[in-house]
Amino acid sequence: MKIDTNKYTKELENTLKRLSVDIDRTRADNAKKYMSTGLYVHGLGTKEQVELTKTGFSFYTADVEQTFLVYDKLLRHSETFEGKNLAFMFLDKNYKKIPLSLQIKILPTWMKHIDNWAHSDYLSKFLTRLIEAKETQQKMLAHVEKWNRSKNLWERRQSLVALFYYARTKKEHLSYKFVIALIENLLHDKEYFVQKAVGWTLRESYNVYPKETYAFLLQHITSISPYAFTASTEKMSEKEKSVLKEKRKLK
Repeated sequence: MKIDTNKYTKELENTLKRLSVDIDRTRADNAKKYMSTGLYVHGLGTKEQVELTKTGFSFYTADVEQTFLVYDKLLRHSETFEGKNLAFMFLDKNYKKIPLSLQIKILPTWMKHIDNWAHSDYLSKFLTRLIEAKETQQKMLAHVEKWNRSKNLWERRQSLVALFYYARTKKEHLSYKFVIALIENLLHDKEYFVQKAVGWTLRESYNVYPKETYAFLLQHITSISPYAFTASTEKMSEKEKSVLKEKRKLK
């Protein structure tokens, strides 16, 4: 199947435009602001987008891999939030049918097309599986280590969130030593969304390595931003939080 990128992109965007013609622009603009994206937002709800992935487009075939390759092209060329989001939704529904060898080849390249936390976190859901899988772990971690030093804030964010995503979803976890080194490298990052990732990852690290992570928080308590601190302590007991808060007051 030849991928006619221009044709399929036009089909996708025209469909989104038609379905969103009656949507209040205030609603769409609020969604755009909430997700902090530079992309055009039609304002379609999740339910409508899911239904659209089920209805499909002219490029849908019984060959899931081929359809995924089309969505890969569309994600790269679409200038709308929903246009890119449909690629994630299709992958979410079909990831078990797409070989890991193909996923590790394509998914890390999607980072160059991320400009908002919603797509960033959606991608984390799939990248964390590539970290967990033995056959793709080393290649995926090579990307993570590179992103951790990137000038791109979304790559830096991804270098942390994908490590655990939600720790409860994983049967095996990366070593504390590996994880904490990446966290420490971004502890003083100036970007809000990176700091949120620092907090997220410390929280999930605490779920897996409570003693070690708590000791790290005690050691670096005066260096952790308010955004990271709030997220990092979500799963702690009130007693543990109180100790940390008291130490922060001495900052």
